[in-house]
Amino acid sequence: MSPHTAITKRVLKQLRRSPECELEELVFSCREFTWHETLVELIRLNQAGQVEMKTYTKGNYNLRLSFPRQHDLSRPKGGRRRLASRSL
Repeated sequence: MSPHTAITKRVLKQLRRSPECELEELVFSCREFTWHETLVELIRLNQAGQVEMKTYTKGNYNLRLSFPRQHDLSRPKGGRRRLASRSL
C-alpha cells in the first residue's frame, strides 16, 4: 500500500468515526504520519471535494466529510436578473 493511500484511508476513517472534529484532533489521531503529511493530505482531500475545512477562529479549523450535493430542481437554472435603469 502506498503512503498516499494509507494516509487517505486513515484520515477518512477517522472522519467517519468523528464526523466533525478539529484539525488538532485529526493530526493527533494520525500519529503514524507527520503533521505535515496529514495537513497536505487534508488539503488535497479538500480540493477534491471529499473533506470540508472551515476556520472558526484564527488558526483553528473544523473538519468534516463532504456529502454530494443534490440538485434542487425546483429552482430554475440561470434565472432572470433585474437590471436597474440608469439615468443619463
